[in-house]
Amino acid sequence: MHHRFTLIVVAFVSCLMADSAPGENGINETHAAATEMVNSAYQADKGSGIQVAVIKGGHLAFSYAVGHADLENDVPLETTTRMRIGSVSKVFTTTLVAALVQNEIIRLDVDIREYVPEFPEKGSAITARQIASHTSGIRHYDFSNMAEANNMRFYEALSDALPVFANDPLLSDPGAEYHYSGFGINLLGIAVERVLGHPYSQALMENLLVPLGLSNTMVDHPLAIIPGRTRFYTVLNGQLVNTFWRDSSDYYPSGGLLSTAEDIANFTHAVFETDFLDEERQALFRTEATTVDLQTVGYTFGWQVMDNESGKLMYFHGGETNGAYCNVLFIPEDGLIVAGIANYNVFPPAGEVAFFDLVRRQLPELY
Repeated sequence: MHHRFTLIVVAFVSCLMADSAPGENGINETHAAATEMVNSAYQADKGSGIQVAVIKGGHLAFSYAVGHADLENDVPLETTTRMRIGSVSKVFTTTLVAALVQNEIIRLDVDIREYVPEFPEKGSAITARQIASHTSGIRHYDFSNMAEANNMRFYEALSDALPVFANDPLLSDPGAEYHYSGFGINLLGIAVERVLGHPYSQALMENLLVPLGLSNTMVDHPLAIIPGRTRFYTVLNGQLVNTFWRDSSDYYPSGGLLSTAEDIANFTHAVFETDFLDEERQALFRTEATTVDLQTVGYTFGWQVMDNESGKLMYFHGGETNGAYCNVLFIPEDGLIVAGIANYNVFPPAGEVAFFDLVRRQLPELY
């Protein structure tokens, strides 16, 4: 038995050595180049930490973290450290909705008031399809209003935050124009709660995160003890400081999730490249939405769609919130997914943030 165990260990180590052999298929050189790119971006931004993950051809090709999760206690950032992802939360919410549509629990083209009747009548029906493509006419956060953009109140329920925006006039008739709206996605989250009868966090866990094995993704609950949650930082006028406090309970569906680069990459792969959703639901994410007069809006069902610098079709979403940047992109032609998260943001922005160039250009060009 001892000899058999030794042979197994030797064989396993030999496989590891073979996989990492210098020059074989360029893997070792590519990993070294990617690592150097991440390290360089981290140093250039003078931030606290960066995670990245790359999926190529359906397989995890690269996963790496550099920096600190907690500077004051000298805790290194790991690939499993849970980080804020800002508006990348929106694609988790729209995917959750698509899964519920697939299971005939939510309908895309009925008035959202069927699910959230206390949302005021606006003269025309606002649908989940319009909300997910940002054509509902519902406004976004007012970033000139510090109390609104930097919420410091704890909301027991998502619907408790409805009065912040629900009574405001629409920016345009539903379906008529594109207006990016975090409030709209929060309204979708409330609709999910109503049809399932339990909180958004539970709905997300049971219908999306557990089925996809995304164990490091969850709401950024301000009062909960969450193992592995990073601390958050801001590069303020060139100096790294603890970020401004923000309570995420008002906007879990649109900006208040925690995740890792690996979870985001695996999630994106599941959405676009597996049978988790059927073809009709996948088409929601791959098809650019239009206004009622057939003008394209640059968004599908929650995903931004554009050509990258090489002219290749790309599905993309970015996020920024207090102490965090997040970007994820999928390039179908290359079978490539790149996800990155930083546990810092830069304020005020001064020139190009190296993190963005890393995720949007450098790593896609490398892989």
